[in-house]
Amino acid sequence: MFFHFFKSFSDAAKANLNIKAEGENEHHKIEAIFKAFAKAIKMAVKRNPDNMQLPSTKGVL
Repeated sequence: MFFHFFKSFSDAAKANLNIKAEGENEHHKIEAIFKAFAKAIKMAVKRNPDNMQLPSTKGVL
């Protein structure tokens, strides 16, 4: 279900996901990936309290 979740998410969001974790314990790697993914999504959708706009890298890259 792990691979299915991220494949379905990236297909629906029309986004590329690059996921990599190193280690021996699959459970710990999957747990760390989900935590990092949740934190990244939270940061991506958090609106700026000053103007209520979503963050963007447009014109910065």
